Amino acid sequence: MTITWPTGNTGNGCMLLNMQNGKPLFSSIQLGKEGAYHTIIENTDPEFILTKGKRDLISQNGWNIFFDKVPLKPHQSYKINFKKKSASVSTSGTRTIISIDGVEAPDFQGKLEITLYNGQPLFNVAAVISTQIDSTAILYDAGLVSKQQSVKSISWSDVYDKMQISSKLADTTQNVAVKYRTIIGKNPSGSIAVFPAPHQYFYPLDEAFNLKFVWYGNNYRNLLPGFGFGIRQDLYGDNRYVPWFNAPPGTQQRLNFFCLLSTGIPTALLAEVKKYTHNDSYKPLPGYKTMSSHFHNEFTSRVVLAGKPFTDSPSFIKVFKNLGVNIVHLAEFHGTGHPRGPDEQRLLELKTLFNQCERLSSANFLLLP
Repeated sequence: MTITWPTGNTGNGCMLLNMQNGKPLFSSIQLGKEGAYHTIIENTDPEFILTKGKRDLISQNGWNIFFDKVPLKPHQSYKINFKKKSASVSTSGTRTIISIDGVEAPDFQGKLEITLYNGQPLFNVAAVISTQIDSTAILYDAGLVSKQQSVKSISWSDVYDKMQISSKLADTTQNVAVKYRTIIGKNPSGSIAVFPAPHQYFYPLDEAFNLKFVWYGNNYRNLLPGFGFGIRQDLYGDNRYVPWFNAPPGTQQRLNFFCLLSTGIPTALLAEVKKYTHNDSYKPLPGYKTMSSHFHNEFTSRVVLAGKPFTDSPSFIKVFKNLGVNIVHLAEFHGTGHPRGPDEQRLLELKTLFNQCERLSSANFLLLP
C-alpha cells in the first residue's frame, strides 16, 4: 500500500506500507518535491510495550483516584503483537487515517491507526486497544524498531537546551533525559523526530522530575528485539503516589506517538517540533496574565529556614519565567509546615514565606504565598 499526502512547503510525504506479516510495516517513509523523493527511514516497525497493573477502585474516589501506588502491586509488561489483517483508509477533516486490524496483547485487542496531517510532514501512530477487565491501570512505551540499525545517528536536546548527537550506537539501550520530549534519528537523506503528545502522555505525580522519557538502542527492555528509538515512561515515577493511567472496560486507549519528517539536520527539525508547543512556553495574550497554581517547592522550609545558601533568583523562578508564566501561586507548607503551631514557629514560617514572595516578585512576575 502506497500513501502520499501534501506536506506544505516541503512538498509531499510518501509512505510505503508492507501488509505481509513478518515484514516491516514501514517499507519506506519518504519526503520530496516534484516526484524526487528522499528516503528518511526504511524497513522499520512501530512497536509498543504495554504495562498493565491494578487500579484501586474501592478505598477513595473510584476511577478519579490519585493516591494510588500501582507499581507496588502486581503488574506485567508485554510487547504488543501485531498480525496485519484488513486495512481501511478514511478521512476526518483534513486528516487521513489508515486503520489496520490485528493488534493484540493479553486481555487487550484492537487496531493500529496511522494518522497523516494534511499540509504537515507529520504523522501519528497509535495502537488503539481496549480491555474488558475491570480495575485496570496501564502505561506504555513505544517507538520505531528495525532488525538492523535504521539510522546513522541519534540526536536530542539535553536538559540545558544543548543539542547532543550519538553516532556510536551501543549494543544496549540508553534512557535519556531530554528537553522537549523528543528524540531524532538521522540518515543521509534526512531526519525523523519521535515525540509524544506533550500533556496526554504524562501521568500525574507530586514531583516534576525529568525521568528520561526517551530511549534508543538495541533490545529495549529485553522485549523489543532489534534497534530502535522512541518514548518511554518510568514505572515508579517519583516513588510516592504513582497512579498510571485508567483503562476502564470497553474504553479505547490510544497508545500513540508522533513522527515529524525533514530532509534537513536534527537541529532544524527540533525547531519545527518546538513550534507545536510555542517552544514549551505560554504565548502572551494581550490584556491577560498567565497564572499557574499549587506548587510544593518548599523553598521556605527546606532552604531559607534551614539556613542553606540561596541566590538572588532561585532556579525555579527562572523556570517559570522561561515558561512565560506571570503569576505563580505557591503551596509551600503542604507537608513541612506547622499549621497547628506552636504559634511562634508558624508565624515565622508565614513571615518568611511572605518576605520571599515579595523579594522574588517583579514588575511582570508575581509570586503569591
